[in-house]
Amino acid sequence: MLERLLGRLRAAPHATPQEDHRVAAAVLLLELARADLEHHPAELAALREGLMRDFGVAEETLDTLLSEAGEKAHRAVSLYDFVQALNARLGFDEKRALMRLLWRVARADGRVDPHEEHLLRQLGDLLHLSHGEFIQAKLDEEGRG
Repeated sequence: MLERLLGRLRAAPHATPQEDHRVAAAVLLLELARADLEHHPAELAALREGLMRDFGVAEETLDTLLSEAGEKAHRAVSLYDFVQALNARLGFDEKRALMRLLWRVARADGRVDPHEEHLLRQLGDLLHLSHGEFIQAKLDEEGRG
């Protein structure tokens, strides 16, 4: 039985760094969409659109990515590992763009729940964005709407 398990582990495909940061971003976006304990189709639509546009995820692979991200989010104890993967891979401008996307998803249902804003503030800090950059991302997204 141990040999069979080891064989599966050896055969398991390893994600590339590009896939890792896409999964990490999807996890953060999914967790934000769930932060208000409601499932809004508009938030999911904004999340999907943002992953395709900002992270280059092909539409035909989007459901697989979101499924994997959902499983990882469900098993995760915290979001730290996902943020760490993003910090290692993304530059400053990319992290600001991610924060704008996070705001876009939070606002997609027409309001930002206090739980969503709390998570947004935590993620801004963990992504090493200043308070001013956090607010600018919020204002950028308010100006879009």
